[in-house]
Amino acid sequence: MTPTPEVAILCLAVSQLLVPLLNGLLARRATKHEQAADQVPLLVQRMETVAADVRDIKAELRRVGEHESMLKLVDLRLKALEDWMLSARPQLHQVANHVQVLMGEYNARRMQHAANVVAAKDAGRTGP
Repeated sequence: MTPTPEVAILCLAVSQLLVPLLNGLLARRATKHEQAADQVPLLVQRMETVAADVRDIKAELRRVGEHESMLKLVDLRLKALEDWMLSARPQLHQVANHVQVLMGEYNARRMQHAANVVAAKDAGRTGP
């Protein structure tokens, strides 16, 4: 089948319309690819920033973990001290009671001695 001149003209007209349309589509596609390629360095830079932020967050979380461990240790020491104080309190009261008794005896002996000294002086004046 041989193309007729009408078909050939029609094909030429269609190709004249389609070629610029296809060229325009390809140009737009190339422009979009170029714009996307231009965005790659910015995306890489943003990813580096995000990675640095993630490293900072991990470091902060490690510090928080260390502080939590220290707080647990301090809490354990505080509980041990409270337990020791609770067990030492009765002994302290017992020692305080003994000291009061001993001081009472000491003061009573001092008063007795003072009374004996005064009595001896009085006896010495009234004597021979």
